Amino acid sequence: MKNWILFVFVFGAISLFAQPKHAETEIKDGKKYYVHYVQSGNSLWGIHVLYNVPVDEIVAANPGVENGIKEGQKIRVPFIDKKTLVEVDKTKQGFQSEVKHTVLPQETLYGISKKYGITIDQLIAANPGVENGVRIKQELNIPVASGFVMPSTVVVPRIVFSDTIIDYVVLDNETMYSISKRFMVQVEDIVAVSGLKNSRIKPGDAIKIPVKKEKFQKLEIREISKVEVRKVDSNLLFRLKDEYRIAILLPFFLDKGEGFTQNASDLSTEFYMGAKLAIDSLKKLGLNAVFYVYDSENDTAVIKSILKKPEFDAMDMVIGPLFSDKMGIVARWCKNKKVKFICPVSCNSDILKDNPYVYAALPSDITLIEGAASYLLNRNSKEQLILVKPVLDRDVILYERFRTAYMDFPYNGTRQKLIETTLKDFKTYVKKGVNSTIIIPSTDESTSSKFMNTLILSTANIATEITVFGTKEWLSFESINGAYKNKYNFHFTAPNDFNYTYESTKEMTKVFRRTYNADITKMAVHGFDVMLYFGVKHLLNKETSVGLMSNFNLIQRGVGNGFENRNAFILKQHDFEIIKLDETND
Repeated sequence: MKNWILFVFVFGAISLFAQPKHAETEIKDGKKYYVHYVQSGNSLWGIHVLYNVPVDEIVAANPGVENGIKEGQKIRVPFIDKKTLVEVDKTKQGFQSEVKHTVLPQETLYGISKKYGITIDQLIAANPGVENGVRIKQELNIPVASGFVMPSTVVVPRIVFSDTIIDYVVLDNETMYSISKRFMVQVEDIVAVSGLKNSRIKPGDAIKIPVKKEKFQKLEIREISKVEVRKVDSNLLFRLKDEYRIAILLPFFLDKGEGFTQNASDLSTEFYMGAKLAIDSLKKLGLNAVFYVYDSENDTAVIKSILKKPEFDAMDMVIGPLFSDKMGIVARWCKNKKVKFICPVSCNSDILKDNPYVYAALPSDITLIEGAASYLLNRNSKEQLILVKPVLDRDVILYERFRTAYMDFPYNGTRQKLIETTLKDFKTYVKKGVNSTIIIPSTDESTSSKFMNTLILSTANIATEITVFGTKEWLSFESINGAYKNKYNFHFTAPNDFNYTYESTKEMTKVFRRTYNADITKMAVHGFDVMLYFGVKHLLNKETSVGLMSNFNLIQRGVGNGFENRNAFILKQHDFEIIKLDETND
């Protein structure tokens, strides 16, 4: 069977880096707030960085967010002027020592910070990486000022910092960015100390890296009690049964109530039509199961009432709903009941965290852009690679992840140089007789259209081969003429390869028409693939990975987290048709 994947029902962006120039604001109780709507992959830390507002201030304005945020959630970010920010920065200084804290069950960054009388920002600064969450028995550094009375701990190292300059010679394939990440020093600081005009470097260059040298003097403090942690054998999470119960939650909107959209209703119906065909196939393969189908609408109360139904006491798997902001409710219930939860469409990656019962059927945008990096790295073409930085914050995240993946993925041989540039300057690298692949990870039509217009003007009189690597969103951009996509060999990564010309698709179309007297749709094929894969793999315990339009390679996203489909397709537009070039599943 061939490969395909779904219409992405909910777009997943990621976290943000720079404050928007025109952020929406509102006044509440006489106070001014930025209004931020959570996008896929957002975190409190990312929102803090974007608006330059302390995490504690955001938590205070939005009670409960310390326990997690959801895609689509409205967050009020307090407006803080520059003078206030200066005072906040002063509170981050003056710490004379650090204490060690071992994370206990149920503890969060917010709770730990309050326990020691510090801010979340200060806790994160002392423990890079914890902004993504803490784990039981993890040891944290807690910065405290002199005179602070410890709740309890083991050792207080008194820390003395002194500036140290490292003389460093640039190695092959290294960039200023990769070096800054290795030494955890800002690129700007390396450039300034080294007396450079910009961040461009080449192998053999001598640079200086400013770091902090630490001296520790241990002071004895009373010991805390140890916490017993029991390990759970992951093989026992799910066991095979003679009969299964599977719930399918979809927003059919049969009563057209609040939140009704015809599009959501149609997609739900199409998904179920495909899933029903897969269920028939599973039964022929020997699956003994009872299927329950529910109209979840787009209502939290409705979903909670469904989960309280008596049949859910013995449920083995839940598929859906389609709205990502409602998936968290089901995910938490499934974790508590130890039931498999299948996200059939794009979901917020946050629900995978600390929940090994969650399975994301679609690769995220981050996974797709990493697939593009893997493809271009392993293709080892002689063309020059030009990476263009987009404008929108969510696209800058994709840009950063492409760059990191390209530089960090294992590779045997000489890694081709990656030229990093901007929308304004990329045209300076487009030269006569030099073939180029230009990567522009933009999901925004305005940005993408501006890029293409500049490229067209820049290459009007240049005879050279140009390949443009964009995103799947470009397929819907009406402002970019299909003829130019052909001319510039438009490439993109996608979660699916939907093609009516494949023999497997033709056969399924015949079955679909006989069964429903209707033409098959992309969402119907996705419903078939998802239901068949998880039924065969997880209920019948048989190996399978290939669907009609979706291939599956479910990989756990870290210890204790959920699973994500890592399969991505490399597609190209040729003669106004979309064809598959390759496939990645790292």
